[in-house]
Amino acid sequence: MVVWLRMPRLLCIARVLKRRILHSGRSRPEMAPGCPEKIDWEFLRYIWNFERTETPEIRAALASHGPGVPVVTLCSPADVRDLLARLDGAL
Repeated sequence: MVVWLRMPRLLCIARVLKRRILHSGRSRPEMAPGCPEKIDWEFLRYIWNFERTETPEIRAALASHGPGVPVVTLCSPADVRDLLARLDGAL
């Protein structure tokens, strides 16, 4: 199974900006030491255009590498919570 996270672009940008504010000039705990949090216009453009520019390539890769593999698409934080709750209940 492939779990495809397709969060709204405004949510993604808001989260990037939040991380920037919270970890300005230093590394986030999950990042390697010496990699300070930073953003630039190129990265923000990448996020904004991701759905248009990257989705066709992702769809093609899914079709060619796993035509029989189920794809679960999660489009909101609520979708993620629901899937995690279902998995937790199944264990």
